[in-house]
Amino acid sequence: MFGNLFKKKDPIEKFWQYFIDHEKKLYNLREDDIEKIYGDLYRLINKVNNQLTFSTPVALINGKREFTIKASSIGKNFPDVIRLVDAAPAMEKFTIIAFEQRNDGEDGTTVNDIMLTRDDVFFNYTYDQEYTAFYLKLYIKGFEEENDDYYQVTFDLLELVIGEYVLGTEITEIEFNKFYTADDLLPINDLAKILDTIKLGK
Repeated sequence: MFGNLFKKKDPIEKFWQYFIDHEKKLYNLREDDIEKIYGDLYRLINKVNNQLTFSTPVALINGKREFTIKASSIGKNFPDVIRLVDAAPAMEKFTIIAFEQRNDGEDGTTVNDIMLTRDDVFFNYTYDQEYTAFYLKLYIKGFEEENDDYYQVTFDLLELVIGEYVLGTEITEIEFNKFYTADDLLPINDLAKILDTIKLGK
């Protein structure tokens, strides 16, 4: 009896309870409210998994705001994203989404002072059919091996091109290289089509 009385609330339950309690402010995205609420949400989501993140666009879709739970493109985090999204309560004002989705309408992304567009990244690849292993070699304009921001902005761009779930489950290994020439390379926009073709066994 006393064990149940003092049992700690599940961190996923605490996250969604806070979300529901502040749903109106999250929906309205007023600058006066959002800094504190986002800070509290990050603290609570870190109790589930400290590598999970989230995002919400300013634009509404059919009167609802999207709220995306992300795994930082790390495959071992995927089960926690799924558990968190599956536990989300039904809400009138929000659509809860698992993983950063492919976005053909976005041309590029920025991390700190580094911006990459789809025109800045090329690739080639090796596919091992026996082990269903896809080895991706990227060639990035301006890439600096010692600058961690280049890795992050490239991952963000890949999420736009193929989506976070595909990035985490269908790409076995990624090699980062500086771009010099497009000879024998493919534009990054071709990556989704190639992965789809491999899945279809063609």
